[in-house]
Amino acid sequence: MYSKPAITIDTAAMLMQLSKRTLWRHLSEGKLSQQPKDSEGRAMILIEEIAGQLAIRLLPPAQPANQPASADEDEYVLLAEADRGNSDAQNDLALLCLEQGQHAFALHYFQRAAEQNHADAMHYLSSLYEQGLGVPPCSDTALVWLTKAAACGHAIARAQLAAL
Repeated sequence: MYSKPAITIDTAAMLMQLSKRTLWRHLSEGKLSQQPKDSEGRAMILIEEIAGQLAIRLLPPAQPANQPASADEDEYVLLAEADRGNSDAQNDLALLCLEQGQHAFALHYFQRAAEQNHADAMHYLSSLYEQGLGVPPCSDTALVWLTKAAACGHAIARAQLAAL
């Protein structure tokens, strides 16, 4: 059976810019339907119930509701996969946040992907620090991320380091 994409209360609170206490109150009042807990015992909320309240815009699924979609096709699935810790989804979600000018959220998801040695995320982090997007500009930190990306095999980062 296909289950609808859901995220943890922590992620929902961050992206809705609300407190977790407020979300728990919404759950207890029946304004949101609590989903079964994830494998780590965390409370889950359906993305479709809160999508319009998120600080980032997600396109609704194009698939019929009873058919699963991949993260490449569905931004709700992308968010759910990023929340589960998929580094590719975290990187892609960060790019979506960047496109929407949500630099702080982009930084958050690039950092989560970089913690898993995602070379593209490290390279983007270097750019964010160099340009001061979502963080104060810091060329030293930018160089650290560029070096880490190059060490993980990122070809552009290697070329940029060689040019330095």
